[in-house]
Amino acid sequence: MAPAAVDDDDILKDEKNPPPLDEDDIALLKTYGLGPYSNSIKKEEKEIKDLAKKINDLRGIKESDTGLAAPSQWDLVSDKQMMQEEQPLQVARCTKIINPNTEDAKYVINVKQIAK
Repeated sequence: MAPAAVDDDDILKDEKNPPPLDEDDIALLKTYGLGPYSNSIKKEEKEIKDLAKKINDLRGIKESDTGLAAPSQWDLVSDKQMMQEEQPLQVARCTKIINPNTEDAKYVINVKQIAK
């Protein structure tokens, strides 16, 4: 004899309301994509991150938004020599051009600061 036919409505009900996952199913899903060394790699990465944070705290390194290099990378001697050799630079903004596209064009500028 042929097995009893399963009603199409029962199949649709099962698809719409699947049974809730138990702890074993959840554990299986958590470990599904992991390789044999995943846990040890995560542990080592955490240790490396903690060690790097500890080293940076001891060295006193802080993130800076000023754009300056770390003091250990400064070359004060050559910077001082360069400042003595060069003329100070003038920073200005051109606000208006009088008689543009001619040979005797004149520029109106606004000097904000003198920098070295």
